[in-house]
Amino acid sequence: MTIDTLQRVISMAASLALITGVIIALIQLRNQKHLRELEIVMRLYATFGEEQFLRPYRRVASWQNETYAAFRQRNDPEDYISLMVVSVFFENMGLLLKRKFARITLLDDLLSGPVLEIWPKVQPVWVGLRAEYNQPSWSEWFEFFHDAMVRRMAKLNQSKSSAE
Repeated sequence: MTIDTLQRVISMAASLALITGVIIALIQLRNQKHLRELEIVMRLYATFGEEQFLRPYRRVASWQNETYAAFRQRNDPEDYISLMVVSVFFENMGLLLKRKFARITLLDDLLSGPVLEIWPKVQPVWVGLRAEYNQPSWSEWFEFFHDAMVRRMAKLNQSKSSAE
């Protein structure tokens, strides 16, 4: 083997090592992104099981045929607190979904049932509050999260029906 051939082999090996390094780095970055996503969602999700959240959640879940007029007429401060505690939690999850910090598949695994249960309970209240205070963006990411989950469920149910 001549020195010229040896230099070419070393040059090609260096190029391959560089390409391999870049590929490994990209794979690690991708995995790091997924780990960060999981960490952010799980950190927020941890509050879902705490008593400070569960009491307001159960209160909102028990609302029957809620209208904004009925909500205002009751004028119960605990209802306002429960509305805000629950809505802020789901608003945060919806924002993570919107900003692509959390995938719908992960949020589905954790929260599909609760978001599908609670948004219909609070929607009339938020629609009324938005109109009364001229704040159309209030609780928009909660609504976005719910609507995305409804679309996902419809798509999954359609796929399941097609497979049968």
